[in-house]
Amino acid sequence: MAPSPSRLTGAFTTLKDTILALIDPWIFLSLSASYLPTTVLSLLRKRRFLALLGGPLLSSEFQSVWFGHFWSRAGPQVRSNAEANVVPLLEGRVSKGQVVPKSEAHAPGVGGVVLEIGPGSGMWVSLFSDDKYLKDEEEEEGQGGEDDAEEEGLSASWATITPSSQQQQQQQQQKQTTKKVVGSRQRITQVYGIEPNYGIHPLLQHNIAQAGLSQTYTILPFGIEDIERYAPQIQPESLDCIVSILCLCSIPEPQKNIAILYRYLKPGGRWFVYEHVKCCSSKPGGWFMNAYQAFVNLFWPICLGGCQLRRDTGRYLREAGPWTDIDLAQPPKEQWHHTVPHIYGILTK
Repeated sequence: MAPSPSRLTGAFTTLKDTILALIDPWIFLSLSASYLPTTVLSLLRKRRFLALLGGPLLSSEFQSVWFGHFWSRAGPQVRSNAEANVVPLLEGRVSKGQVVPKSEAHAPGVGGVVLEIGPGSGMWVSLFSDDKYLKDEEEEEGQGGEDDAEEEGLSASWATITPSSQQQQQQQQQKQTTKKVVGSRQRITQVYGIEPNYGIHPLLQHNIAQAGLSQTYTILPFGIEDIERYAPQIQPESLDCIVSILCLCSIPEPQKNIAILYRYLKPGGRWFVYEHVKCCSSKPGGWFMNAYQAFVNLFWPICLGGCQLRRDTGRYLREAGPWTDIDLAQPPKEQWHHTVPHIYGILTK
């Protein structure tokens, strides 16, 4: 019996999606390679001949400048693609790798004293601004509060409050506080952004100013391993939140440095994670994707500023220390043929 047209169409669509997914990393690498001439010209103008002699394989300066030129083009597109995941993540609205409504959230959003790992050019710094974010949220909650008040028969005027209505007002305030604690962004008192790439600091500083965070956001111009030496204001168990968005793929000695970061998170503190990781060998087609990803990774770190595709970041995070809650998973929408799969969620110390 011949297969039905709908079944043939479905099979063709699946094949097409698989081929496009396998080709996609090579398109990204080609875009990066197109910035090689710009990088060479930039270094020639600055008379950085030693960096040119080392080239992309040996010179860290060459790679840094190359990645900076490439990321000025690719970064905004990466943000656009990832924003639908990152914004709910920082609100605490993620469970089992999926975005959930506020009513189903079980974790508070980002707030308090925050450490952002690898902010780069500052793609996400605007999400740490309380001014617009919480203003919009409070207006939304305020409208909800008015509806609830009408349902409960509360007076619109608070000039005179009877004992029963005072009790109802307290209950209403508790409800709104709960809304802000679970599945909602919190107020942020301080943000530290640990970014050792000096070349990208001017753009990062510009984006910090644009977000109105000049008094709140501090750039730490060194690596994770130097926090204790150069940032005495950050004490062990002093951070309310750590945010890592597509950055743990590039840090040196990831297991060691993730364990260091764990020490600075206070009990009850939360680590918000959106990172790409190695393919899972236990999934259908896993053996093929592991081999394919390993092949792509021969070229990926050279063209992408040291970024590694094959890190088992989920395991490193789980093993960093004891957690009271681990809600970390690959988004179910990512199919087996994703060369750059992600882990997504929140760990609570």
